[in-house]
Amino acid sequence: MIRLAAFDLDGTLLDHDMRYSVRVAGALQRAQAAGVIVVLATGRAPDTTRRFSDAFELRAPAICFQGGVVQDFASGQVLFDTRLDPATLPFLVQLAAHHGWPLSFETPAVAYLANDSAHNAAAMRMINIGRWTRVRSLLTDLPTVPHKATFFVTEAPARAALIESLRAAVQAAALPLTITGSHALIAEALPAGLSKAVGLQWLAQHLGVAAAEVLAVGDNDNDVEMLRWAGVGVAMGNSSAAALAAADWVTAAVGQDGAALALERYL
Repeated sequence: MIRLAAFDLDGTLLDHDMRYSVRVAGALQRAQAAGVIVVLATGRAPDTTRRFSDAFELRAPAICFQGGVVQDFASGQVLFDTRLDPATLPFLVQLAAHHGWPLSFETPAVAYLANDSAHNAAAMRMINIGRWTRVRSLLTDLPTVPHKATFFVTEAPARAALIESLRAAVQAAALPLTITGSHALIAEALPAGLSKAVGLQWLAQHLGVAAAEVLAVGDNDNDVEMLRWAGVGVAMGNSSAAALAAADWVTAAVGQDGAALALERYL
């Protein structure tokens, strides 16, 4: 029996224009009314995630920053928090500068960009969804240690090469970082070993739910560990090859209400 259902946001509940369907919203609310714990599991910051949690009228804590933060929006309490090792920040800044990769550091409240960053229009459209600001230096002017670093490419085909380059550089430097892909134009540097599965496992244990009682639905490389960990992992029809390979079942694409179909099949 499924007691907890975890959903990625972008490409799973939300289409490319950040819209969700009436059918999907209704399916989430019916599942919650039936006693299922419905959870958002996203790479987005808590501030942005809360907007959609409120829109869907969800009561459970949300998993944000690829598993790095679990927050109860009702109380405002941060239940679980993992941040980048401060010693890795100079490496990430220097790597981005050397290759010309636009970089931002993200905290729960604000994303930080350097004054001289070269984020293009596509990158800024994504950044503008949340709160952000520019600073003179990403090394000396941040008020707190960030949770993740986000690198941008100008075209989707370039993301694979970016991820490969980042992983090779991190491995060569033996730094405690994990590299993952989320959006088609984004690669992210996270604390070592972090994934949505880490946050989901923590929350499930916190709520007394076994892995076998968890349904997870996602569409991209950053969902792979979560799909594998859950008792039932469902990939969207628009998923990456890695997410498709990790899933127990493949539902319809986001434009065909695949998330609602997954709930209807397994609940």
